[in-house]
Amino acid sequence: MSSFAAYLRPSAGDGPGLPHNVARQLETAIDVGLLSHGDRLPPESELAAELGVSTGTLRQALETLRQRGVIETRRGRGGGSFVRAVSKQAPEAVRHELREWGADSLRDLGDACATVIGGAARLAAQRAAGDDVERLRSLAQQFRAADTADERRRADSRFHIEIGVIAHSVRLTQSIVQLHDELASLFWMVGGEAEHHPVTESAHAELVAAIEAADAEAARAAAMQNVERRVQHLLDLHLDLVVRGES
Repeated sequence: MSSFAAYLRPSAGDGPGLPHNVARQLETAIDVGLLSHGDRLPPESELAAELGVSTGTLRQALETLRQRGVIETRRGRGGGSFVRAVSKQAPEAVRHELREWGADSLRDLGDACATVIGGAARLAAQRAAGDDVERLRSLAQQFRAADTADERRRADSRFHIEIGVIAHSVRLTQSIVQLHDELASLFWMVGGEAEHHPVTESAHAELVAAIEAADAEAARAAAMQNVERRVQHLLDLHLDLVVRGES
């Protein structure tokens, strides 16, 4: 499989809503850093097989992404479908989205993220081998070198996805891709910048150290605490937006 398709949520069967679902999965791969600007997608027949859908369904999904400006298709030698640089929603739009979230829904998202990422971190500490830790350390460095909130969001998500990869669990990694996309999109685009950048660097370092030391419980605790801090920050922002009546 290609480096990203294995970690997207598989689609079952066929139907009128499937092209939209496939388009959303491919867009998620871009959002979380599994695909970057300029990356070329695999040939249609190969990618369709990897995603478990028909070529016709994939073509409809790719057309949706072309219309949104997420990918572009080039003809001729060296052609194909390529990822374009697309920014996430503006902070004002994300603040409106955060205001519309209920506190219970935010807590539920946090519980799911903490449980999944914490469990993956525990397994990663038990199963890390070879250059696994160095890959994780390199992704932490990419986060430190990121210049914008959008770049930080992608780098942070890619770091956490790698924990699932090191845990050698495709299902856990697929769950991290979906859940972290939701959490990171809210966190990094609304007030997750200046004060939380160094906190995240420290959390990454703590996780890398725990996994390198094969300390499963320390890795689980570090991952869960990091998620819980983020969700509490979002809950505080949500309450402030509701009280002030901002949209």
